Amino acid sequence: MPATRDPRQAGPAADKLSSMLSGSGGGTDRFRLAGAHGTYTRRQLLTAAGRLTERLRGHGLGPGDRVLALLDHDARGVVFLAAASALGLRVLMPYNLSAAALPEWRSIAADAHPDAVVHLRAGADHHRLAEVRALAASAVFLDPRDGLDEPGRDLDEQDARPLPVEHPEPVAHFLTLFTSGSTGAPKAVSVSEALVCRRVRSVSGRLGFDADARVFMSGLLNNTTGVIFSFGALLHDARLVLPSGRDPGAWPAEVARHRATHIMLRPRALRRFVESARAGETDLTCLRTVAYGAAALPRPLLEQARLLMPCDWVQGYGLSETYGPFCWLDESAHRSPGRLRHSYCVGRPDDTVELRVEPLPGHPPEVGEILLRGDAVMEGYLDVASGRIRAPGAWLRTGDLGAWSPEGDLLLKGRINGTVMSADGHRIYPAEVEGVLSTLDGVRDVVLLGLTGSDTPAERPVACVSGPLAARTPGALRAAVRAALGGVLSREKWPDLLYATTVPFPRGSNDKVLRAEVARQIEHAALIQL
Repeated sequence: MPATRDPRQAGPAADKLSSMLSGSGGGTDRFRLAGAHGTYTRRQLLTAAGRLTERLRGHGLGPGDRVLALLDHDARGVVFLAAASALGLRVLMPYNLSAAALPEWRSIAADAHPDAVVHLRAGADHHRLAEVRALAASAVFLDPRDGLDEPGRDLDEQDARPLPVEHPEPVAHFLTLFTSGSTGAPKAVSVSEALVCRRVRSVSGRLGFDADARVFMSGLLNNTTGVIFSFGALLHDARLVLPSGRDPGAWPAEVARHRATHIMLRPRALRRFVESARAGETDLTCLRTVAYGAAALPRPLLEQARLLMPCDWVQGYGLSETYGPFCWLDESAHRSPGRLRHSYCVGRPDDTVELRVEPLPGHPPEVGEILLRGDAVMEGYLDVASGRIRAPGAWLRTGDLGAWSPEGDLLLKGRINGTVMSADGHRIYPAEVEGVLSTLDGVRDVVLLGLTGSDTPAERPVACVSGPLAARTPGALRAAVRAALGGVLSREKWPDLLYATTVPFPRGSNDKVLRAEVARQIEHAALIQL
């Protein structure tokens, strides 16, 4: 009898999301998906995926077809990605949006001209079906007979069949992620299915997923966390817990109820999660691993969270171009005061990439652009008009500035185009200043901007903070900020000015602070000279 392939090992079959849904075939099907409509087995989801595959094929879709997927972040989305893998479809989606609006879908469709649109959203947009149909030449809508509106309700385990795989090889250009990126300039990132599966294996292994894990899917299926956590749970025969909604304040109670062991939270979501857990005195000792990333985490918030959740903490630094994190600050680093003293330390790269810091003119010799190469890098940027993929070349230039600490950790300094030159010729790095000021009590958000005034054409570095701290007098604000900066940064690295407001900073649909909007809202009369 032939040996059964272990899907956690590399190879063509392992580089398929459809294979991760099918499982190893070793008879250890412990996977369960717990969602708002009940708990479902791997076999029930396979039945749903098989039905969906047949439905998509019945609409004439097959290998290489480009599909604009309107999906919710639930079992339907998980099943759809597995079905797309089995059919060899290429999926287009906006990156990291919890609920894209129809104008955003229209924008992608107008640029990319997909072969079809697949509508998987439960009830949403159904009052605008004509507009959805206009997004592509063909439109596929799910209905209750697909067994996906409430996954598992009408899925008989006795009727489960293997998922029919029409395209057994990993799909090239499997995902096209439309993202604004850190610069705000639109990008279309092309990611192979092989890369997605490699990231599922490497990240889920790094975070300690196993058959006893209960993985809380806090991410989205159009970002890396949602796919890695969902298919990572499938890969390891773990339990996958889908939250009932997108409010992090409701998640502590759900984590406790399901006895979840793993969760990933962005800093803003973590703040809301911690506030809710403390108010409800929620017992979160079930957690084994908390991961975080995407932005610097204020030290006071990290300390509060670690007391509330005394488990292993892991910070991951990654890009959409690498489909997930490749640099890690593990629990041992969190216990090391020396390593955490740096303002934005993201730890050490794993073995999936080769990383170097390339010196740049006009910067100190130790600071440069972070460059990557290896198998864990995207296929390239898609030029939507021509359909051509622009490969990253020998090295992927990230646009991020970094340096190595004496301990060998990577320190982020900000974006190349985000640094500001002070009046006396010193380059101010946003990540350094933002990391320091985020530790102040009463600061919710902080960004460093270059502000051009009518009195001078040169940019002046301005630290902008929002939160209760802004209610203090200008003198008290100046004293608090000077004391914080003075304990960490030399005077040459300070901003010239401070702007403080109790009004939250505007954020985009990807939850990042809109720096340009903050700059427009600055009241020059309220600026405080540091």
